[in-house]
Amino acid sequence: MVLAIKESIANTFGFVKNEVVGFSRSRMFYYVLAALAIAAVVPLFTSSYVLSEVLTPMVIFTIYASSWNLLASSGQGSLGHAAFLGIGGFASALLVIKLGIPPIIGLFVGSVFSAVIGLLIGLTCVRLKAWFLGMVTFGFSVIAVTIISQFDAVTGGIMGFRTPLIVERGLPFYYLTFVFAVISVFAIHLIMRSKLGLAFRAIHGNELEAKMNGVNTAKYRLIAFVLSTFFAGLAGGLYAQSIQYIQISIFEPYYSFLPLMICVIGGLGTLEGPIIGSVIIVAIDRYLPGIDSALQFLKPLFPNVSFVGPPLRMLFLGLFLIVIVVFAPKGLTAFIRRAYAYFRGKLVTVKEQ
Repeated sequence: MVLAIKESIANTFGFVKNEVVGFSRSRMFYYVLAALAIAAVVPLFTSSYVLSEVLTPMVIFTIYASSWNLLASSGQGSLGHAAFLGIGGFASALLVIKLGIPPIIGLFVGSVFSAVIGLLIGLTCVRLKAWFLGMVTFGFSVIAVTIISQFDAVTGGIMGFRTPLIVERGLPFYYLTFVFAVISVFAIHLIMRSKLGLAFRAIHGNELEAKMNGVNTAKYRLIAFVLSTFFAGLAGGLYAQSIQYIQISIFEPYYSFLPLMICVIGGLGTLEGPIIGSVIIVAIDRYLPGIDSALQFLKPLFPNVSFVGPPLRMLFLGLFLIVIVVFAPKGLTAFIRRAYAYFRGKLVTVKEQ
C-alpha cells in the first residue's frame, strides 16, 4: 500500500515536471509570460477603484469560470454553481470568525468543505444526463439559500457580515488572488493533460463509447464534479474577502449563470476562455452603469428607472451573448486563434516574397 502511494506520488511529480519542461520549450510559454507580466505590472499604474472593483474581480471570476469549464469538460453542466461559490465564501469566513483560525487556513478549509458538499451532491445525482444535473444543482442553490436563512443566528446570512482578510485590500490582495488564479488555472491545465483529463474528454465526446472502452464514467464524472466545486469554493472565499462582505445574495441566479456566460463568450473547453470571458464580463458590468451621463439620450427607453446604466448593462450583456453564440459559437478564443493564424500566414507570405 505504502509502495503504491509512493509510486503514485513519484509518477505525479514526474508528469508535472515533464509538462512544465515541455511547456517552457514551446512558443506559447513566451506568450503566457508576457500576459502574466502585463497582469502583474498594470495594477501598479491604476487607481484603487480599478484595482479593487475591476482587476481583482476579473482574476477571481477567472478561477470561478475555470471551475465551471472543468465540469463542462466532462460532459456535465451546472446551473447552480453559485451554491458552491456561496458555501466556500460563508464557510471560509465563519470558520475564521467563530473558531479564530487564520484566514488563509479558513480559505482552504472552506474550499474543501465546498468540495465535500459537492461530493455528497455528486454521489446522489452524478449519473444524471446532461442538463438534468444542471437543474438539480440549480435546485440545490435554492435549498442552500433556505438553509443559510433558517440558521441565520449562526450564519448571519440575511443581514450579512464583514469578512476577515488574509492581507489588506489593494495591491497585496490583488497579488494574492493573482497567485491563486495562476496556480488554479495551471492545476486545471495539468488535470486536463493527465489521464483524468483524457477520461473527461472521452466522456464529453461520447459517454457510451467511453463506457465500451472501459472508462468508469460515473467515477470520473464524480471526480470532475468534486474538483469543480473545490475551485468554485476557493473563488467564493476570495470573492467574499474582495468585497469584505457576504450575505445570501451570493446565491442569486446571476452568480450561477455568470460562469456559463463567461465560458460561452471566452470559449468552452479552452484554457484561455475563462480568462478572456472574465475580462469582458467584468468590464461591461463595471463600466456601463458608470457612464449614465453619456447615456441620457436613451432615458426615454427606460422611463421607470432613475439611471439607464444598470438596465443597459443587462441588455448589452444579453445582446453580446447572442452575437457570440450566433457568429462565434466556439467563443472569442477560437476567433482570436483564427485571426492570429490568418495574419501570421500573411506575414510569412510577405517574408517569402
